[in-house]
Amino acid sequence: MQIARLSFLLCLILAAPAQAEIYKYVDESGQVTFTDVYRKGAKRIELPGAPAPLPAGEKAPRRTSYNPSPANFPRIDAGTQKHRDDIRRQVLQDEIAGERRNSDEARRQLALGVRLQPGERETDASYLNRVKKLRATVQQHEQNVASIQRELANLK
Repeated sequence: MQIARLSFLLCLILAAPAQAEIYKYVDESGQVTFTDVYRKGAKRIELPGAPAPLPAGEKAPRRTSYNPSPANFPRIDAGTQKHRDDIRRQVLQDEIAGERRNSDEARRQLALGVRLQPGERETDASYLNRVKKLRATVQQHEQNVASIQRELANLK
């Protein structure tokens, strides 16, 4: 039953039409490259059985420029925004202080964790897993600190 489902799914995937524009590009040294990414000077290759591209006049309409909010959207004054930014900055500074403490603790745990227990060897699976988890924890806290620092830099 499972094989039948997989076979049916495989047939659907293989039967799905693939569409891509293919371009032929010849560089300065005469090397010919076929690609699906347009380069300046490349020529589109017509493939038999491929759908024809839209004529130049019938291309999809361009989207109008994005306006994030309507003109009558309520605005806040600069003082209120500054107060909000100050609160956000303080929250981020509190978060980064906590993450730095967590990172220091994770490094301390790693230093303790890399020590071999009595009867344990460096090639034991339990030792390797323990050290791997501790290193991953340290790395996660360091990534969190870097992310919060980027957020803080965006506020300034």
